[in-house]
Amino acid sequence: MKSLDEVKAAFALLPERVTLKDIATATGRELDSVRNWVYDKTAGFPPDIPPPGTRGTQLRDRDQVLAWYESQPFAADSTTGGPRNVAESARRARPRKAKMDTKDLARTLGITVRGVNYYASAYSADKSETPFPEPDEKGQRDWPAVRTWILENAERDRKPSTPSTRDDRGLTAREREVLEIVQAADAEGQDVTPQWLADKLGVKSVDSARRLLRAIEKHRGSAAAKMMRPAALAEAAGTTTDMLKYYAKTFGPDRADPFPPKNANGERNVDDVKAWIKRRRNAQAQRGS
Repeated sequence: MKSLDEVKAAFALLPERVTLKDIATATGRELDSVRNWVYDKTAGFPPDIPPPGTRGTQLRDRDQVLAWYESQPFAADSTTGGPRNVAESARRARPRKAKMDTKDLARTLGITVRGVNYYASAYSADKSETPFPEPDEKGQRDWPAVRTWILENAERDRKPSTPSTRDDRGLTAREREVLEIVQAADAEGQDVTPQWLADKLGVKSVDSARRLLRAIEKHRGSAAAKMMRPAALAEAAGTTTDMLKYYAKTFGPDRADPFPPKNANGERNVDDVKAWIKRRRNAQAQRGS
């Protein structure tokens, strides 16, 4: 989304009657987001005016549209794809589908596909008490559930970190999430750059990604880098979070070869877990031979 000054400058270059595509371009919004303004009968979006354009294209008064836009709460927020914008988009959206895949959700919410993937990863069931709705077997999520989650949870990313949110390493919840993502990428040999991280998180500020990398850098190359939470651990160990839960529950400390324990931060050593899984698979293979 563009800043309000950028939007005003863009509207000044438009003809007196504008299409929805013109509006989307001038505001920096997805076309589907602009259509949602039209579908929302409570929003008071300016109606189309006759006569229509070529091929029956609906046209609207440019100045009326700009005045409406300026009156909206999200117009004052110049951050691109920020949580407050997402919540506002979710509140106003009137999609025709009850189930949507990631691309549909991104268009409806006016954010990138990476943005949707960030919510799904950062707020997965193993990381959050209020997880982002999971997809079904077709990769689709229930829109009402997503809308409710966005309205209740999206804005928490805006809350500043306080000392009480830091762990014993001095990392905030946000920095811990980034450390897990980077650890998994390091384990796969991925070249982690600020641009790569910005894309992974679904944000456009490379400077923010660079600051996050600086905050976690001292932990990446230390022994702490071997300690991972379930999502990153599962990816690095070549298994799933469900299997990790199964191992932890079934092979407790009373077993002859217990599953590696977790620390106070809910992390396990990735090398220990890999070695344990290898031993278990070898034992199963021997029993089957």
